[in-house]
Amino acid sequence: MRLTPTTAFLIAAVLASGAILEAMQKKLPDTVALERMTTRFAATDIGADVSALPRPERTALAKLIDAAKIMDAIFLRQVWAGNEATLLDLLKDESRLGRARLHYFIVNKGPWSRIDQNEPFIPGVPIKPEPANFYPAGTTKTEIESWINALPDAERTEATSFFTTIRRTPAGGPGQNRFAIVPFSLEYQNELARAAELLREAAAATTQPSLKNYLTKRAEAFLSNNYYESDMAWMDIDALIEPTIGPYEVYEDEWFNYKAAFEAFITLRNDAETQKLTRFSSELQDMENHLPIDPSLRNPKLGAMAPIRVVDVVFTAGDANHGVQTAAFNLPNDERVIREKGSKRVLLKNVQQAKFNKVLMPISKIALAAADGKDVSFEAFFTHILMHELMHGLGPHDIRAGGRATTVRQELKETYSAIEEAKADISGLFALQYLIDKGILDRQLE
Repeated sequence: MRLTPTTAFLIAAVLASGAILEAMQKKLPDTVALERMTTRFAATDIGADVSALPRPERTALAKLIDAAKIMDAIFLRQVWAGNEATLLDLLKDESRLGRARLHYFIVNKGPWSRIDQNEPFIPGVPIKPEPANFYPAGTTKTEIESWINALPDAERTEATSFFTTIRRTPAGGPGQNRFAIVPFSLEYQNELARAAELLREAAAATTQPSLKNYLTKRAEAFLSNNYYESDMAWMDIDALIEPTIGPYEVYEDEWFNYKAAFEAFITLRNDAETQKLTRFSSELQDMENHLPIDPSLRNPKLGAMAPIRVVDVVFTAGDANHGVQTAAFNLPNDERVIREKGSKRVLLKNVQQAKFNKVLMPISKIALAAADGKDVSFEAFFTHILMHELMHGLGPHDIRAGGRATTVRQELKETYSAIEEAKADISGLFALQYLIDKGILDRQLE
């Protein structure tokens, strides 16, 4: 996928001197090395046919792409407070090395190579901060955790919310007054106000009621910081355009996996492929009922909807477009929505096809004997990813620990993302075998 620079807003650079020194001691890649590192990401045209879209939907699509671009600006700020200033400096450097650094910065959404253990490739930057820019610079994980644990229940819920940052109080007061909980709607108010305006314009343009409802509610959420109603509306979308825009994944918060990063997937629904997968939605409760875990941990009543959408990507931004590209996702992460409606599995078919052609096929020619090449198929690749995404929504979510109601995510904190992805992979293999044995999937996939 071709990547282009994002617009940078507010210049803010908060650098920890010890971290800078540690990063500067590492040998930075020169021009040739940096260009070689960049070529590991295969340049790929990702296209979707918009010719069948009625004119009102094309207008809405254009507005959604403009709103998505704003997610890039917010995400840069969320990753690191110095990202925007660094980007502005890179834009001024016309040298070959400067261009290479700019290109790789855009690929990674920051000055660290994400597929090289976050090694820096630009001088003068710190090691990648584990808390990203969700917590005050110069604090420790222990300090923040102690402060959160001392809060009253209602404030603790806000402090651990997907949609807040933690900042120092201006006076830096003692005890519980040292920090403040800042909603995203205030932290990113300028960007979100413009994004909300664009979503309202897109809502006015579209003639499709469910899309209009989602865009209207998501615009309201950007300003109110209450995302529940718009997440519920997102589950109900039945439209030619399938947008996902806002704060979702928690991977950047490596301290606690509490804070959501902004992203956007602007896609078109692939009706033919979506129709093929509708049968899997009706199998989810049966799969849950047969999970190889203690029966008491199974969910006896999954959310009623659990839709599956196959889409073609038109545009991605923010957390949805850095480093290795996403092939599918399972959202929302809000346990309240999952309880009531389940979660939606979205498979990016044109991205998956590109991954199959550019990554899996070349690997198969090296890793497999020539006689086994006939068994490499896109259908198997696609079905494996589908099973992975189906299983994200199954298994325990709401739990009790130490006599209190909580969630798996809140208890596992920084280990949640890695364990959840491993869970989806392993239980996805269980799901494949279970559906093959049941006759839902063809035995040849075994």
